[in-house]
Amino acid sequence: MTINKEKIKTAIAQKTPIEVETHTSSHENDGYFDDILSAFLEELNLSHLHWTLSYSLRELLGNANKANIKRIYFKEKDLDIDNVEDYKKGMETFSLETTVKLPIYQELLAQENYSIKMILQDLGDSILLEVKNNSVLTTTEKERILERIERSKKYNSMEDALSDIDRTEGSGLGIIIILLMLRKLALSKDCFSVECTNGETVSKIVLRKDAKEVEERNLSSNDGYSFDNRGVASDSLDDVIDELADINDLEVLEEI
Repeated sequence: MTINKEKIKTAIAQKTPIEVETHTSSHENDGYFDDILSAFLEELNLSHLHWTLSYSLRELLGNANKANIKRIYFKEKDLDIDNVEDYKKGMETFSLETTVKLPIYQELLAQENYSIKMILQDLGDSILLEVKNNSVLTTTEKERILERIERSKKYNSMEDALSDIDRTEGSGLGIIIILLMLRKLALSKDCFSVECTNGETVSKIVLRKDAKEVEERNLSSNDGYSFDNRGVASDSLDDVIDELADINDLEVLEEI
């Protein structure tokens, strides 16, 4: 698929959103979205932020795809996804069964008109990256996400991060890595959010254009994150991110 760089330039000049939509997250579709992200950042002279936003984009696309597939799966099993007990029952077999039959579910996503959208926008002093999917989080799903976000602010070591793994929903390492990457840019705790509006789940990152990687010792409690009582982390943040990314990649391969 060809990237229309002129449309990207026009959208940036006019400060209007760039929106791309697909039914499913796949290697090809995710790569196309990432190419658009790359061209967007290049036009803004922000290519140095590509790694962080590219990783975040792919994780959020995968999460959105999984959420939509989950709705189809629960409907097939005649389970109420909003019922706590039904939810627990369905999640016991969800990952295994949907991974084995992934091509079938990818087709069903299109047939049942599920969608995933990426929105990019130049906001002046900052840039916006949103990923939307047209299914609303259940109370259980929202609680798990919010709990993971809150816990990640207090991670001081690899052990802290790994202790937060929840195998019933997948490890959740993707969101943890996104949050740690944003932490490395010394961004406000409010730069990442997940909310539901107008029948959609919206995952949003607002990144300042002047964001740069900082040394971990320069991060303070004002950034919404905490360290140990000596003011330092027991592991290098780079090491934690790298090791978690390796674990996350391995788990994805094991599911295929």
